[in-house]
Amino acid sequence: MRKILIPIIVCLFSVSLIAQHKSLNEIASFKIRNAGALIDKNKDVDGYYYYYEVDKLKKKQREYAIKLLDNNLNETVTKSYIDNKNTILADSKFNNQALMFAMFNKKEEQFKLVAFDRKGEQGEDIIVPINKKEMRWVGFMEQSGAFNLLLPVDNKGFLFNYVKDNKKIGYSLKYIATDGGTSWNYDSPDDAKEIMMLNPIEANNEVVVAMQSSKKSVLSQTVNMKIIVLDIETGKLLFEKEYDRENNPRLITNAFLTKEKTLVLLGEYFDKGDNILKASSKGLFSQIVDLSGKELADNKVGWTERIDKIMPPDSDGKKRASTYVYFHDIVRTQKGTFYCVGEKYRKTVSLAGVLGMAANARGGNSMTQLTITDVVIFEFDANFKLNDIKVFKKGKSRAPSIMDIGSPQLNAHALKTLGAFDYEFTQIDTGRDRFYVNFIDYERLKGEKNKSAFKTIMYSDGQLSQDKIYLSESKGRTKFRVFPAKLGHVMLMEYNKKEKKLDIHLEKLNI
Repeated sequence: MRKILIPIIVCLFSVSLIAQHKSLNEIASFKIRNAGALIDKNKDVDGYYYYYEVDKLKKKQREYAIKLLDNNLNETVTKSYIDNKNTILADSKFNNQALMFAMFNKKEEQFKLVAFDRKGEQGEDIIVPINKKEMRWVGFMEQSGAFNLLLPVDNKGFLFNYVKDNKKIGYSLKYIATDGGTSWNYDSPDDAKEIMMLNPIEANNEVVVAMQSSKKSVLSQTVNMKIIVLDIETGKLLFEKEYDRENNPRLITNAFLTKEKTLVLLGEYFDKGDNILKASSKGLFSQIVDLSGKELADNKVGWTERIDKIMPPDSDGKKRASTYVYFHDIVRTQKGTFYCVGEKYRKTVSLAGVLGMAANARGGNSMTQLTITDVVIFEFDANFKLNDIKVFKKGKSRAPSIMDIGSPQLNAHALKTLGAFDYEFTQIDTGRDRFYVNFIDYERLKGEKNKSAFKTIMYSDGQLSQDKIYLSESKGRTKFRVFPAKLGHVMLMEYNKKEKKLDIHLEKLNI
């Protein structure tokens, strides 16, 4: 399994521009995950944020710094933030207007939502009480890969998703407006007789699309799925669509609103009666509906009937019937075609698991694993008919399964949140109708030392091409992470724990 924190340092390989650089030295304590890129809905990088401890104060208080940089690594804002030592940063997102932090304090049993605008001015804190039982469920749902705690709504607000301990277990979706609009809550019924969870998967200036799951008890093996679509301005339910086991079992993974204001739902479909927790999917689907819920189109592409026949062999020359695709992103070109970016994976036996040497993310032993291989890009026409599949060679990554009995698809969704896949990010050049898909690949080379590479697949003029920059291993107590940057660049962050120093480099790519 490829770790999220990759011990790498860039070799200056075919780099034509002296890298921009910045160092932060006043750090007392820092976690790599407490940093991120400021990205808008169009995937443009506007800058970066860093949250780190500066000093220990009296009465168990800590001083933190929140630092903002622009996309050239120039410092724009630094703010001091005082909080209890038991407070941790659970999640953070940027919506092109504000930066939202979801802080969690286990001792005080609460979330605190803290927002800063582009000038670094802090808004009014929002306190969300949460008990121990609710927090356990939040942790479980985050591990399952089916739970977005904080979701940005570009230039409008944020969605905060949490668990409610009512008659059973339910959910509450809180919308916090940052554009002067109205904030609202959408809650599961207090008297619900089933365990109900919600995962918002898309939010835009018109609607919120969320996947609701429900089951009768913790041990129940049947889960019913439903899409819920809400008005972003009011939180009012516009429509819902059932995907129950007996009639229409589906696992929806992506949703987006077209320029024509129709809603596209993408995912995998199953046979009637299949249990999506255990069964393997039959293929991919794209369902198009209007904002009243009326179905306009429903396209299915079967694995065996269509995909397997046109899917190129793996990089080792073999074609495997048990291979699936995890899709990371969808890009629409100016020509109206759609490109879905994913990685191939399959469920395999883990030798280390059989020998009792492989622990999964929950601390248990896994007898199976996901073997993740090549990059695949599916091309669909404007009506979501499959045109072509392109495969780009990539080394194998392996990750112990969360559940040996679970389906490959559910394991893939859970492991995505833990960094099992090699995909990093996508950049879009709307002016030139190009996009760039970026991966980290560990290349196993014959006759020389294995290397890590930062690879870019570029779409331009209807064609796909590939380039890369080699990365080499570093030593000592230094951790690195790759971030998206302004178009044609990549940002590399290096944290030296011993020296308490953070170095940031901006490098130009060969594209």
